[in-house]
Amino acid sequence: MTLPLDLMLLDSDRKFEQLCFRLARKEFPDVIPVAFASWDGGRDILSFNHAKGDIVWQCKFTKNLPGIRPKIVDSLKTLDPRRHIVRWILCVPVDVSGRFLDWLRGVMSSFDFIASWEVWGREKLLERLDEHHDVLHVFFYPIWKSLELRFRTDQLELVQYGVAKGCGWRTADSHSLYCVQRKGANSDLVFDIVVRSCGSVQSLLRSIRLQTRDVRRHLRGIPCEGLLWSQRTYAISLKGGTPGVRVTRLDPPLTIDAGKHQRFKVRLTSSGYAWTGYVRLTLLYGRKSELPLPWTFLAA
Repeated sequence: MTLPLDLMLLDSDRKFEQLCFRLARKEFPDVIPVAFASWDGGRDILSFNHAKGDIVWQCKFTKNLPGIRPKIVDSLKTLDPRRHIVRWILCVPVDVSGRFLDWLRGVMSSFDFIASWEVWGREKLLERLDEHHDVLHVFFYPIWKSLELRFRTDQLELVQYGVAKGCGWRTADSHSLYCVQRKGANSDLVFDIVVRSCGSVQSLLRSIRLQTRDVRRHLRGIPCEGLLWSQRTYAISLKGGTPGVRVTRLDPPLTIDAGKHQRFKVRLTSSGYAWTGYVRLTLLYGRKSELPLPWTFLAA
């Protein structure tokens, strides 16, 4: 079943291009974003390590497909015909009609250096988001209310999750879980978390599992009742962005009384520098129960 998600919630061309780039990278690890529209040569995302030619993505964030037809043609005309393109992919956040596809098929027939083409419309993008939950969480957890239901069990539910103020990291904007390291700041990343016990008995939070994946190195320099205050801060090492899964036992464990809230912080230490990747915390409580928290993207 397709996710009942409106991709127009992203509200900007830039965020839609970032979403398409992250999804494209899941299938084509060598893709790169082309950052400057004034000289992108009709390409927003590019993969060029292919013997038969390049793969090119063109992203158009709009509801009005007929209205962008001239822009699509202009983008195609700026492509270099001397570089063979094995696949050309148009990304749009809405469903694509048969009439639009017929028009696009006629246009593409004029560009013989493009071997094949396809459209990633709303349905195809949602299929990829449903497959890659880390990308879904990063771009939509703060803005899509229905996503909150995924972070709830019979005994425990997530009430608040975000980057604590004053730590060495910040979110790129208030509508995503895309985190960047502050220049010249302490490298520790601190999450501010509030959970509520939904059951009729007390829950004991005993450990936290940290997952780190899709890490890429970059050449950049050297490698109680009240909720006003967090009751505890637990430290877990990122080990400089080393991929893998690690479980850290909480000392002391955190008690969450039945029907009550509990607030705490998780400090991710030893983040290192010059890497990007996805991280996820999972709260381990009771004997074998767990509550996974949203995937978060880090750019150190």
